[in-house]
Amino acid sequence: MPLGRILVVDDEAPVREVLTEYFSTEGYAVEAAGNGLEALSAVRGGRADLVLLDVRMPGLDGVQVLRKIRELGTDVPVIMVTANEDVALAKETLKLGAFDYVAKPFDFDYLDRAVAAGLARVSNKGGQAEKEDPWKRLARAAFGATRTMQPAARTSTGERIETAALAAARHAAAGRAAVAAEHLAEMQLLLDVAAEFGDLPAEDRALVESALEAARRSLPVSG
Repeated sequence: MPLGRILVVDDEAPVREVLTEYFSTEGYAVEAAGNGLEALSAVRGGRADLVLLDVRMPGLDGVQVLRKIRELGTDVPVIMVTANEDVALAKETLKLGAFDYVAKPFDFDYLDRAVAAGLARVSNKGGQAEKEDPWKRLARAAFGATRTMQPAARTSTGERIETAALAAARHAAAGRAAVAAEHLAEMQLLLDVAAEFGDLPAEDRALVESALEAARRSLPVSG
């Protein structure tokens, strides 16, 4: 089962190919669109859990596509993709309902976490079927907790918790239960450290540990 369905929208084929290959290998189902009309068709068809949307495109540009997506009444998260010179414009799209923005060349660690956070938000709004998926529950709990941390704590510990949660989910999806269990153990250690230094409130820690235990129980028993 894929971690989520990502729609990559960019008029440049090399960018579409890089993002499609990267997120496919990371365990996501990826669809690519070369223009705004194709993107809107995919969103209307319910084929995307999250959209990576280029700001600068001929015809309908990314800002126009974002507006039309929001006019459709869908709350699918949209992450704007921009060149460095357009970062100011990308920041403005947050006011129009974009979830986040990333600049080229890509910082894939940041992009990874932004995508997971966007999908975790969707899972949080989902129904019982979403709640029954222990790996989406784990991502939702981890990203929700780390985003309440102070900046220094999130940089030193929170981002490592996020990375471990993503790695555990991917290895579990690939059938590598032993490796997934190692990342869950790393998460537990990081949670203990964060709690010891007062960086993670007891309530948030309890939510993450509950999700972590559910994910651990979902792994096949070796032997």
